[in-house]
Amino acid sequence: MSAFRVMSRRVQSGFGLVEMMVALVLGLLVVGAAFAIFQSNQRTFSSNQGLNRIQEGARAAFEMMGNDLRAAGGSACSNVARPDVEHSNNTRETAFLSTPVSGSGSEFTVTSADDDAYPVTTATTNSVTINVAKVQEDNPSFSVADAFKAGDFMIICNASQLYVVGVQTVSGNVVSFSPATPLVMTADPMAPAPSVLVSRFRQHRWYLASGSLMVDRNDGTGGQRVIDNVGAMSVTYLRDGATSYVASPSLWSDVTAARVNLTLTGPTAVDGNTTTRNFSSVVNLRSRVQ
Repeated sequence: MSAFRVMSRRVQSGFGLVEMMVALVLGLLVVGAAFAIFQSNQRTFSSNQGLNRIQEGARAAFEMMGNDLRAAGGSACSNVARPDVEHSNNTRETAFLSTPVSGSGSEFTVTSADDDAYPVTTATTNSVTINVAKVQEDNPSFSVADAFKAGDFMIICNASQLYVVGVQTVSGNVVSFSPATPLVMTADPMAPAPSVLVSRFRQHRWYLASGSLMVDRNDGTGGQRVIDNVGAMSVTYLRDGATSYVASPSLWSDVTAARVNLTLTGPTAVDGNTTTRNFSSVVNLRSRVQ
């Protein structure tokens, strides 16, 4: 009987106070270590996420700006095509032919033709009929109304002459424009109608506003936000034959390359810090390189 009582007491005994305190301390240490690891992982994730956003924003911005800069002054027209000597160049013709890149150390404007150019079947001094069948060989869904609308500006050229005109109306395949040009291309034996091309005139201004990189596409929509959290933007330019980039070139028509620097800031991390990176890209002006 006495042996049974001793065994019963031993079975019913539990942890002592010291043992419980030791277990509690060990548990707190484990929980604290786990919490510290969680916080560290969260900070690392937040930092990586901020850096990824910055890099993605920089990549997108430089890709779009680079596409514009490479096309500066470019078109499907002949390099020697110019308005006739009696014609007084308008501001867009002057910009396209003489200053395809202009601006300052904090912004720049690029002037060029759109990437797509369209052949015509007939042309007069104030209208062109676009060869839709020819264009649809490569783009079956093409329509003139998708390419041009009233209020656009259009570059029209043949082998020898070039003009920038304003689109007045689009009716079927016919685009009417103003002012009238001296270019009656169907009657030009040196440049028959099949050699005539038209494309949209493009003029994009890149600048900063309220911490965002903006582009004004000169299409009546105003400035459009490209990326946010841009702390600074600086632009320098390289002239033909020069060895250093400057913010204010003495002759814009000689600019052959541009360097764009952006400072981007990521979202605030959980520890209150932000990720800031500086990015730089050099772009050669494709149509200006000698």
